[in-house]
Amino acid sequence: MRKAPAGLAESRYRTVSETETVQTLLVAGFPYEVASGRRVEATSLVLATLEDWIGSGLKFCQTPGGERLFDPVEVFNYMKWEGLMGRDGFWARHFIPTARRLAHEFARSNGPLPKPLDEKRFSVRLRRRFNFGRSVLHRNVRMRLPLPLASHARDIEVKPIVPDCMDANLSQSNGRLEFRADMKVPGSLIIGADLSFTTNGIPQLTSDTLPPEQRELYLRPVEGLIRVTPRISTLAETFTGADSSLEVALRAWDFLLDELSCGMVHYDQIDPMAPGDWVLDNSWFDCQLGSSLFIALCRARGIPARLVSGDMLYDFAPGLHYWAEIWQDGIGWLPFDLLCWDLSAGGRDTAWRMHFAGAVDYRMVTQCFPLDFTGSMTVRFPAAWHLLNAPIEGGMAIRFAGLDGEEIYTDEIVIS
Repeated sequence: MRKAPAGLAESRYRTVSETETVQTLLVAGFPYEVASGRRVEATSLVLATLEDWIGSGLKFCQTPGGERLFDPVEVFNYMKWEGLMGRDGFWARHFIPTARRLAHEFARSNGPLPKPLDEKRFSVRLRRRFNFGRSVLHRNVRMRLPLPLASHARDIEVKPIVPDCMDANLSQSNGRLEFRADMKVPGSLIIGADLSFTTNGIPQLTSDTLPPEQRELYLRPVEGLIRVTPRISTLAETFTGADSSLEVALRAWDFLLDELSCGMVHYDQIDPMAPGDWVLDNSWFDCQLGSSLFIALCRARGIPARLVSGDMLYDFAPGLHYWAEIWQDGIGWLPFDLLCWDLSAGGRDTAWRMHFAGAVDYRMVTQCFPLDFTGSMTVRFPAAWHLLNAPIEGGMAIRFAGLDGEEIYTDEIVIS
């Protein structure tokens, strides 16, 4: 049963400025307006909405100088819960229509098992700015960029971008571009790549059956955030009346859409030994946790499933995202993307419930766990951090920062 997002946020997380909070909401509800030159109007609407939320209970902190600080997780979950309860219209009037408009950029029939999209060629401009403190001075630092995986794209072309002031060693492998350079002065370093590739967002079918070693790999009960706990196994057994593995997966899908809520989470609050149990206790998931729970439910019933991630290829909102793929003999890997929770207004709009069940639109797939992933870098994430989005000309900036506001790294992505 759905629960209000109580307990997901505490005052120590309210460290993000009002300006950054507004930018994140602009990406969520007004990317088309910003791109068409109506940023001032959209900002006014966001500010008015923020004032309404504060009046109805959204919390904030203040600096000694009077600046208001917010927790973006709390803001997003407040927006969605108020929308679910019918007390505020921002989610219904702006967030959901924007998500649907983005999804309609690449028109396709609704699932399950719709025909995949035709292949299309994309160009991506990716720049990543790392913030290095004095702790890495006079050290050889390792920086990485994600690249399209050969399993989900073809004719991949990569042009590395190295600043003139940087003497870096480069190496390239499937899904990864690595830069190594000496850090001689404190500050930041920017690396990048101009990419082009052809994709339809899904992997090519290379065999009608999954080899035994891969079947074992994608049925493992423990893999990162994918944990088949006794509670998850018991829940999976309740998906009765299903005559095929696809029907079992669809029952798991219905459970997530109908009983839980999709929002944002603080990863330092999650039990790493039972992240799916944490989701069930709190009734909230983000795209990574929700996909991991869906995969765990499938694996508990003997369905090979895996976690994939990459960037959406929408012109004005090319954001980082996670989703799941399940194996079906004779068909191959079928994607399931819980973005459908928002598209279907929390599962209520049947026309959108299955839009990304069995097929997705165009994606730059960069990670397919547990075999293909970007990997560790010299920069380290603290236990608690924020992900902040902001519109830029032609695309989006995705910024990771600690609770102290210090940048970890920022990606700028532009699609053409």
